[in-house]
Amino acid sequence: MQKGEYGIQPIKVSEVAETLIYKTLWDRVPKKSVITGLWLRNYWNTPLFNNCFLHILPVDKYKGFKYYFGCIVMVSPGERGLWMQGTAEDRIHYALDIEEKTKGASTANWAGVKDLEKELLALYEKNFPSTHGMLVGYNYSLGEIRDIVSKLNKEFWDSF
Repeated sequence: MQKGEYGIQPIKVSEVAETLIYKTLWDRVPKKSVITGLWLRNYWNTPLFNNCFLHILPVDKYKGFKYYFGCIVMVSPGERGLWMQGTAEDRIHYALDIEEKTKGASTANWAGVKDLEKELLALYEKNFPSTHGMLVGYNYSLGEIRDIVSKLNKEFWDSF
């Protein structure tokens, strides 16, 4: 990216959109981790704020859901790292650690995230099928993605 007149990097439009989505979610849904149910109060206006949001389906593989509110959940930054890069064993150790620290009041529900992942995969396949008419491996235009995601976002917020 080219620097502006004063040597400042111009911000990407996608970064602005993502930040607006995160702030909207923060304002409108309970500020709790969907994995443990623990509150995430300490992350507002910190460098870790963006790490409290997890795209259940990886954005690089499921580009159509990058801006779909239903695909983004709140988690702790550590849980986000465990989901994206951790092993099943790491997640089990984390669940046991949380259970111990909270004296059994909370545990890490990774199965709930896996179930949501399955639901989102089905929804993605329904709304972004890889075949479009007679075309296999169809690439959706930005306008088509915008229209589909707008409809899905409206349905998501209407469900609250």
